[in-house]
Amino acid sequence: MAYGEKTVANNPNSVPALLLLANAYVDESKPGSISKAVSYSQKVIALAKANSPEADRSSKLSSGVAHSTLGYAYMKQDKTAAAIIELKLASGLLKGQDEVAYATALYRLGYAYAKLNHVDEARNVLNEAVQIPGPVQQPSRDLLAKVNSARARGK
Repeated sequence: MAYGEKTVANNPNSVPALLLLANAYVDESKPGSISKAVSYSQKVIALAKANSPEADRSSKLSSGVAHSTLGYAYMKQDKTAAAIIELKLASGLLKGQDEVAYATALYRLGYAYAKLNHVDEARNVLNEAVQIPGPVQQPSRDLLAKVNSARARGK
C-alpha cells in the first residue's frame, strides 16, 4: 500500500497504481479504506475515458475493472442499487476483454441482484458466470445454487 501511495503521490494519474490501490483498499477492513477504493476507482474511470471514440482495449479494461471495484465498494456500503449500475457498466466494458475480470463483475452483479431479491436477473447473470473457467467459476456455482434454492422455496 505504501509503495502504491508513493507512486500516486509522484504520479497522481497513474492508472495502474490507482487500480492496484482501489482493489487493495476495497478488501481492507480499516476505517476509510472503502472511501479510498471509491475515490481511486472514480479517478480511474475519469482518466480511462472508456466512452471516448479513441478508447482502446486498455482504457476499456481499466475502466471496467474500476467500475467493478466501485460496485463492490458500494455493496460493502449497502448501496446495492448504485452497485448494480456500476457492475452492469463493468460487465459491458469487460465482456470480450478479460475473462476473469468479466466473471468477477458478473459474480458481483449476481450477488447484488440476489441481495435485492431480483432472482431472475441474478440467475441470468450467474448462469453466464458459471460458464467462464477460472477462480470465480465455483463461487458463481455456489451462489447460483443458493439463488435457485431460494427461488424453489418461493422467496
